[in-house]
Amino acid sequence: MLPIVKVRIFLDDNVPEYMDGIIRCGSVLSYDKNSIEVDHQELIDNTEYHSEDELVEDIAKRLEVNKSIIEIIE
Repeated sequence: MLPIVKVRIFLDDNVPEYMDGIIRCGSVLSYDKNSIEVDHQELIDNTEYHSEDELVEDIAKRLEVNKSIIEIIE
């Protein structure tokens, strides 16, 4: 498996109103240098984040990648 060069996080748009201000992952996709996509369903576990920075930090740690290659799609 080639190293990850890009990660895209798609936010969960189905967060209840009473959870206003909470961010959750809807999906996480990673790409290698050949643009091969991997869907990381194992990272979708309803973890709640209070900021995008907190989300990026956690995903970077879990995937063992640099935060600079992570993009959030809203």
